[in-house]
Amino acid sequence: MISIRQANEGDKARLIAFYERNAGAEASERMERRWHWQWHLDPRLGEPGYRGVVAEWQGQIVGSVSCLPAGLYLRGQPTPAVWLADVRIDWALVRRALRDIRSSGQGRGSGLSNGIAAAMFDHPAAGPIQLGKHIAEPMMAIGRRIGFATVPEAANHMRRTSFRWPLQKALGRALGGLAAAIADPIVIRLPRPSLEVKPFEAAFDARFDRLWERARADYPAITLRSAAVLNWHYRAHPDTAYRVLVVDDGPELRGYAVSRVSARKGRLIGRIVDLLVVRGDVEAVESLVAAALRQCRGEGAERTDIFATGADLIAALSRIGFKPRLTKTKKVQPLLCRRLPDVPIYVTAGDGDGG
Repeated sequence: MISIRQANEGDKARLIAFYERNAGAEASERMERRWHWQWHLDPRLGEPGYRGVVAEWQGQIVGSVSCLPAGLYLRGQPTPAVWLADVRIDWALVRRALRDIRSSGQGRGSGLSNGIAAAMFDHPAAGPIQLGKHIAEPMMAIGRRIGFATVPEAANHMRRTSFRWPLQKALGRALGGLAAAIADPIVIRLPRPSLEVKPFEAAFDARFDRLWERARADYPAITLRSAAVLNWHYRAHPDTAYRVLVVDDGPELRGYAVSRVSARKGRLIGRIVDLLVVRGDVEAVESLVAAALRQCRGEGAERTDIFATGADLIAALSRIGFKPRLTKTKKVQPLLCRRLPDVPIYVTAGDGDGG
């Protein structure tokens, strides 16, 4: 029989081995490297230690999902919620288990009528309000079947910032890089910030707390962005370097943006992983995004992505050249939620398993 149970810190070694089998050595090494940071240092954790759900058969893990604390605030009040992240199923072992179960006449296990992924999502340890993004299409279909809903106007967007990659493929690394440096400013015109945007390299301070307090009163649903969370995520990250930009408003902050550039299959891709302004401050949004685009191009990114929620933000991004980033089947990867009240929610790529 396949059983579903709550996972805990004692499952660390088995989970890392499971990820190596099903996601490869790089993914399992990343999981091990980030474990203490993710599950012991996150300020949103009620107490340290892994949170998740696993499916087991004959003592072997055949499926798992991590349940990251979301730090959700609804109408200004903290509300229990999780991000369902790192969903994996060992399909070879599952098929073997089902063959063995059928031949022995045993039941598959209680609550498995909708499949193993659905059973893990339905487990009480997976939390009350559930959020998910960057989800593969087959998993989206499973989610919708068990009550997950698509959040309107919430998806990945992208903007090209450089022709470096195609030029380097055609002309070689050195000559292509030189050609891109000459052609990019002429052919790909990036917007200029209308406000003064400054780099910020210190620890996040009390000004970010005060901006967060204003923002949580503005947005019907938003995830925690206190100085403590920002320092944990963007200053103490074990393997990723982030750039922070701010717009000042006298002694206070008008807003900030966090970005990074990383290699993906030989290409350099930028991502604006966090962005926060007081709701409706379009000028600050456009200035911060414009400055982040220029910074990402300066670091060699051929395109810059952002996960955007809300009609106002998406409209601002569209005005400066962003468009929805589609999957290989020409579909958007939306934000999915279950048991979330019907209110607009503000999240970014840095929430959940992104960033």
